[in-house]
Amino acid sequence: MKRLMIAAALLATSLPAMASDPKPLTLGEQFIVRAYAGQVEGLALSQVIKAKSLGIAVNDSTICVALAGAMAGEFIANNKAEGMKNTSDAPAPRLSMVAFNKPDSAEMAATEFKNKAAVALVFGGQIDDLTNALNVKMLLASLAKEQYEGALFLHLTVFGKKWVEQAAKEDASIATWLAGKDNIYALGVNAKEKKGMVLKVGYPEGKQTVTGTAYTADLNNGFINLFNRRLAK
Repeated sequence: MKRLMIAAALLATSLPAMASDPKPLTLGEQFIVRAYAGQVEGLALSQVIKAKSLGIAVNDSTICVALAGAMAGEFIANNKAEGMKNTSDAPAPRLSMVAFNKPDSAEMAATEFKNKAAVALVFGGQIDDLTNALNVKMLLASLAKEQYEGALFLHLTVFGKKWVEQAAKEDASIATWLAGKDNIYALGVNAKEKKGMVLKVGYPEGKQTVTGTAYTADLNNGFINLFNRRLAK
């Protein structure tokens, strides 16, 4: 938890203050926003959720890959003392990542992730909403089929656009599986109050519901300005 607090402090001080600027983010600035978000998410997975193994499902957008890479790097850093392999007779990697760029990506991800302590859904970036929502739905359907019991971690865009809720409304098996889970988390940002949060989320009757807050960090003006500019055209 101490490292998570330090990361929050860095997030609140490392980015320079910027004047209000309607210009769209450069691609490099898009990467910076995701690097900070990925670091905090990786720490949250390790120190709040306390996952010792992780599966990351990500589309092949460069922005999402930047975030997934930052998340994976932070997760590795938090688990390096134990090594990235299990110590059983049949060692399995503590970290697996599946890029959704093939028709069977969801099934492959569910197979690779079924024994992981947590699965992170990293979808958004330069990929259109329809494709992202479909990939989320296919992944959830495959995880539901496996009756996956580990934690789910939703990136900000997945949570904000309610793609999980949409999948639950469209597929009764997903809705039933989600309703039985009490270990779903999401990254949240309240730009007005300059807060970043790890939220606890539930899906009773398929409806996305925030059930609590697992962690809160202050965000500085520099990060908030970059965050708000990411949607500028």
